[in-house]
Parts: sequence; C-alpha cells; structure tokens
Amino acid sequence: MGASHSSFQKIAVVGSGAVGSFYGALLANSGRETPFHMRHDLAHEKEHGLEVRSQAYSFILPKPHVHASTDTIGPCDLVIIALKATDNRVLPDLIPPLLNHKTAILTLQNGLGNEAFLALHFGQESILGGLCFVCPNRTGPGLVEHFSQGMIALGQYERAPEARAHTFVADF
Repeated sequence: MGASHSSFQKIAVVGSGAVGSFYGALLANSGRETPFHMRHDLAHEKEHGLEVRSQAYSFILPKPHVHASTDTIGPCDLVIIALKATDNRVLPDLIPPLLNHKTAILTLQNGLGNEAFLALHFGQESILGGLCFVCPNRTGPGLVEHFSQGMIALGQYERAPEARAHTFVADF
C-alpha cells in the first residue's frame, strides 16, 4: 500500500538506535514523512545521512529529518517508540508534543510492562504493542546493518485490533 493510501502519513521515531533507525529508515525510504528523535549522531546524520545495509536491500537517506527535541517535530499520526525501556521515565516529557487526538503509539521495546506504562500516561486506546524479529546493529554513526528477518508482530493494548492496526500492518 503506498504512502498516499495510508492513515499514517507522519510517523515519528523516538529512540533512533538500531531498531528505531532501521524501521524509521524503511518508512522514510517508502515516502513517509518520518522525523527521528535522536540523542546521538544528530550532527553526523544531518551532514552525511542515514545508511541501511542489508542482504536484501541497501540505501541511504541523504537528508533524514533528525531532531534533538520532540518539540520541533510536532503532532504525528503514529509514534514508534524504540527507546531502551530503562529510559521510559523520559517518555512522559518526550511524547506529548507528538500527539494529536488520533495519534497511535507503537512500542517496539524489549521488556515487559511497556504497553501498561504508556497506557497509564497516554491512554490505552492509543497504544499498540509490537514484537520485532529483526537483527539490526548500529555499527557506526549514521549506519545500520541489517542481518536477518524484519517481521513485526503487533496488537492493540487490552483489546482486539482496530482498523488502524490493520492499516499499519498493511503499510509495513
């Protein structure tokens, strides 16, 4: 499904390590507006871009939309959280500038309790939980190497999947 047919036109990535950069780069490369919130390598990626190397495909995003603050990103249709779960304490401050009345939040974090934490702070109706089967490594500034798989299993928190969960699956 092309970007113009999706309800997820602007997709922010919070946590731009290996997993966040990998999936965010795939979305940006497919035509989605994909701003990345990053703590490291911001200047390098602004100047040199973000490169993904994989056995199946390789590409460079020459000018990724990278931001040091979520305040400069603005409201999004979907927020992908790939931040280390040990840093969840910063999410109540990072996420609000990215939200509007219909924003979905997808956690692609390791660990247990991430969906419950997000539901507590942002409402259960907006939360999607994801489980990644992927082997990316961030091997240098602006470089993600992908070694295997790429599949995501996802669902809605505490209820059956709604249409937007199915839309996200189809888009991905």
